[in-house]
Amino acid sequence: MNKSELVDAIASEAGMSKADAARALNATTDAI
Repeated sequence: MNKSELVDAIASEAGMSKADAARALNATTDAI
C-alpha cells in the first residue's frame, strides 16, 4: 500500500475528504 492508497482508505473509513485525510496522515507522520 502506498501513501495515496492509504489516504483513500482513511478518507473512506472516516467519511472525510481525501484532502482532509492527507492532512491528517501528514500530521500523524510529522508527529512520529
